[in-house]
Amino acid sequence: MKNIRCFVFVILFASFGMLLANDAEFNRRHWSLGTAHLLPEKRVEIGAFQPLRYGYSESLEFSTHPLLFFVMPNFSVKWAHTHYGGFTIASRHGVSYPTPLMRLISRKGSGGIISPEFDIPHILSFQNEILATRALFGDHLFTAKLGFNFAAKSGPLDPRTTIDLPIVYIRSSVYYNDYGFRFGADLKGPAVGRWQYLVDADLFYYPKGATGTNMAFEHKGMLLWNKSAGFQVSFGYLLSYGEYPYGTQWHLLPLFDLQWAWSRK
Repeated sequence: MKNIRCFVFVILFASFGMLLANDAEFNRRHWSLGTAHLLPEKRVEIGAFQPLRYGYSESLEFSTHPLLFFVMPNFSVKWAHTHYGGFTIASRHGVSYPTPLMRLISRKGSGGIISPEFDIPHILSFQNEILATRALFGDHLFTAKLGFNFAAKSGPLDPRTTIDLPIVYIRSSVYYNDYGFRFGADLKGPAVGRWQYLVDADLFYYPKGATGTNMAFEHKGMLLWNKSAGFQVSFGYLLSYGEYPYGTQWHLLPLFDLQWAWSRK
C-alpha cells in the first residue's frame, strides 16, 4: 500500500506540476541527467550513486563513475547534435572494462560471487545511445532513448559466471550475448517550488540470448528536491522484471541519492 501511495503521489505531480511550478527555469538549466540536454560549460555534477559529469563545452559532456573506476575503468561522452521537430537530439557513447571487477569477485569465501574455477577474459563493453528530448505542457521534458550496446572479448566467457542480481544481470548480459538493444522513455518536470518528478521505463533485449533469459524491463519513479544549483536530493523506487537463468522474477527496490554540483568558471 505504501508503494501504491508513492506511485500515485508521483503521478499527481506529473499531472499538476505545471500549474504549481515556481522555479521551472532553474530546474530546466540544471540537473539534466537522462535528457538530451548537456551541462552548462564547466559545470560539474556528482552523486553518491550517480556518475561524475563535466560540461566540457556547449556540444560535449564527459562522465565517469568514480567509485567504480579503479575496479571497472569507464568513460562516456554526451555529444549534442541538432534540433529537429521540436526535439533536442544528442548521443551518448561510453566504454567500460569490467574484467578487473569480475576477477576481483571470482574467489572463494567472503566477497566471492563467481566461482574461481572459471577464467575471466579481457572484456570491453561499448554503450551507444540516441536521446531526443522535447518540452511538453510547458516545462515538462519528454525524452525518448534508443541504445545499442556491444562487447568485445579476448576469449570465451562461461555462462555459469553470470551475476544473477537485479540491475546487474541485465546490464552485464552484453558480455555473454555480444550485443543488445535498449528502448526507453523518460518524463521529467517541475512539481512545486524546487521539487521535480521523474518517471521512466526501459526495455532491454539481447537477440542472441537464450529464450527466456534475453529480456528485461525497468520502471523508475523519483522525486527530486533541488535545494540550490549546487545540491539535490532524490528518492523513489525501481521496479524491475528480469528473465534469469533460474526463471523470471520481479523486484521492487528503494532508490536514494545525494548530488552536488559546482562551476569551474
